[in-house]
Amino acid sequence: MSADHGNVVPAPVSAGGDRPLRRGWLWLASLAAAYLSAFAFYPRLFFALGVNHYDAWFLDTFALLASNDAVSRGLDPYAPNPLDYFHRPHVYSHWWLHLRDLGLTRADVRWLGLTLVGTFLCAALWRLRPQTLRQLLWYGAVLCSSPVLLALDRGNNDLAIFVLLAPLVPCLLSGHRAWRMAAPFLVTAAAMLKYYPAAAALVLLAAPDARELRSRLVITLLLLTFAGLSVAGDLVGFGALAPRPEGLMSFGATSFFNELGWTGWAPKLLCVGAGLAAAAYCWNRRLLQDWAPTPAQRADWLHFVLGAALLAGCFFTSRNFAYRLIFSVWLAPLLWLLARDAASPPRIRRLARGTMGLLLIALWWGPIGSAILFRLIGAVGHATLMLLAKWIFLVEQPFDWALFLCLLVFLTHFARGGLDSLRRGQN
Repeated sequence: MSADHGNVVPAPVSAGGDRPLRRGWLWLASLAAAYLSAFAFYPRLFFALGVNHYDAWFLDTFALLASNDAVSRGLDPYAPNPLDYFHRPHVYSHWWLHLRDLGLTRADVRWLGLTLVGTFLCAALWRLRPQTLRQLLWYGAVLCSSPVLLALDRGNNDLAIFVLLAPLVPCLLSGHRAWRMAAPFLVTAAAMLKYYPAAAALVLLAAPDARELRSRLVITLLLLTFAGLSVAGDLVGFGALAPRPEGLMSFGATSFFNELGWTGWAPKLLCVGAGLAAAAYCWNRRLLQDWAPTPAQRADWLHFVLGAALLAGCFFTSRNFAYRLIFSVWLAPLLWLLARDAASPPRIRRLARGTMGLLLIALWWGPIGSAILFRLIGAVGHATLMLLAKWIFLVEQPFDWALFLCLLVFLTHFARGGLDSLRRGQN
């Protein structure tokens, strides 16, 4: 037996040529370092994998600092900002504008961006502990994917959300009630920064008893209400100027309809309704009713639910830049474990394997398509390239839908279990 963050897990078994690894985290860290170094020394590689580097590092970190500098100069941060490279307005909550109170300015972009990237990588490597060669390749395919690369290149503040939520599951698994009750505060802090992390509240249904769960839900409701009131006015400030994700390095339920020219609220409502209908179907059919994670799988299961809730919430309600897929890091360990767990029902293993394949498509379809288009530049006309890009993007959409429907199967199973525990405690 071996330890995984305080939980006992089976030692790796070599099967079918799957070679055990010693210090697998070090191998993964070395792989990620070598991969990222290649882009640092040869920035043209960015474009080949669908990432527009713009010949500048940490552009999103720079935008945040530029917004703070604008406030310091008496400018409206929610207007086009002359201090930013692309004159971008501030499109996040006002809480980010307190970076200036820490003395941070645009001059700090390099070290701040590197710190953000380094902290994210440490948090990711803390979760991804490959124990075999194939597991190393699987984790490498997730960690070195273009959406993660895009987030690192831009120094996007989703990295900060990832780091802020990283202690959430350890808090829930703590043997001390005070630490467990700190979990709602982490969710609230993240939601006050970027709204969508409110979906992480789903994982708070994991509680040792109904009494604690009731207390936690009341605290969470109060905190999220406060967060909503705190940031509601910010949407008025930047709503009309917020960037509109599109193209191969984006994802969202409405992408297919938008690409065909159907925009506005109608496709959004349709997709939200479809997501709710799918969740209701999974809830009523109890597709995973004869399966529950073992105590050894508990940490991986809760991290999976956390990542799946964040991604599914974003997918069904909005279009998103691909860097939001960094939360796939939390999906990877459980999927690997379930796909190879002989003790799990066959359909669980099939679902895990299918979800793994669909996740790889979500992470790599766009970059591979971009690489193909990159090679065709100069060989075909611009109009042809744009048409090919459109079709590559459209072909991906059914696979994205399939991925998030698979995630809904897991999420509804988790939610039902939490609410059943609450009802049993009330009886």
